[in-house]
Amino acid sequence: MKTEPSEKSLITTFAWLLGVPVFALAAMFMFWMFGGIRWLETKVFPPQRPHFMPLNSIWIDGLPLPISWHHGWWFGCSQSPSGTTNYCRLVVANGAEVYAGEYLPCSSRSPIQEGSIRLVPPDAQDLWLFRRGIDAPLGFLEGGDLLVPVAVWSECESIKAGLRH
Repeated sequence: MKTEPSEKSLITTFAWLLGVPVFALAAMFMFWMFGGIRWLETKVFPPQRPHFMPLNSIWIDGLPLPISWHHGWWFGCSQSPSGTTNYCRLVVANGAEVYAGEYLPCSSRSPIQEGSIRLVPPDAQDLWLFRRGIDAPLGFLEGGDLLVPVAVWSECESIKAGLRH
């Protein structure tokens, strides 16, 4: 059976209309499966520090989700108005505050000057003090020291010992 030219054209058009979207969906799925979304999120469109956060603020990646965009937190510290502690805040990507409080470094009872604070991102599992009965994040400093909420400063050594390495 021979097909007419108009039937061939109709079949070709139908194949293109069906094949192109199927191919595009398969390509998008493969892009997602092989980390393309993560690449876009971190390299092409990295999270932007909210303007009210200190310049020493760091981005802490949250636990990975199948489909997410900027899943994590900004953590930054400045000097408290009283000058006796550091004031640290944790906010989500859009700037909504998750936690804020007064902190001190484990190495001393004196606050660190804002320009000298060198924060480093922790593993998301080590960020929180939930096991201590307090809903507060830890601040990780270059050199291995910690910024901890004033309420648990006396427990610094046991907090350090309980961290995953």
